[in-house]
Amino acid sequence: MPTELNETRVRTCKDRLLEHYDGVSVRVKDEVVSDELFAYLRTVVRDGYVGSGYVWVVRTPDQAAELSDSMGPNDQPDGARVLMILHRGSATWQVPGGGVESSETFEDAAVREVQEETGIECAVQDCFRLEHLRTESNGSDERLHTLWAYFDGRYRNGRISVQPSELNGAAWMNTKPRSVGDSLQSRAEVWFDE
Repeated sequence: MPTELNETRVRTCKDRLLEHYDGVSVRVKDEVVSDELFAYLRTVVRDGYVGSGYVWVVRTPDQAAELSDSMGPNDQPDGARVLMILHRGSATWQVPGGGVESSETFEDAAVREVQEETGIECAVQDCFRLEHLRTESNGSDERLHTLWAYFDGRYRNGRISVQPSELNGAAWMNTKPRSVGDSLQSRAEVWFDE
């Protein structure tokens, strides 16, 4: 039986989110990684990392910039759009977000990370998915626990300005990109088909 690292803390965070939000999809995912990656992740967990928060930010048509005078008479503002990002070295579109820092909630971390990565201010409205990741390596008798929280959010302010050290791009999407992250597949299928 492996020694569990961070399990109690992750369970406490998961319980709080499930108590606060209704209808949250929960997935427990087991993975085996290389000994080298595991050693790095173990250090991060021991330094206090518990997980990450991400936001499916929606901007409604009335929140978009007004069309310029150069737009033709047939050009109309389009429908709602979701903010998606493309990490450097990736061809898969994700939603912005990132790691929870020491005294933050998952919601606070998600909002902060969206702003840092994209320049967009948003507000969390709901939680639609939790992923409890249990990570092991063949060279260790330990198992690491982390939690990834995915929130619905609404656009508040700002224009896209990507963090070039992390992203190749960001865009307001109104059609499903060809490649979407695994954790977002079901969300994207429902949202883009509405």
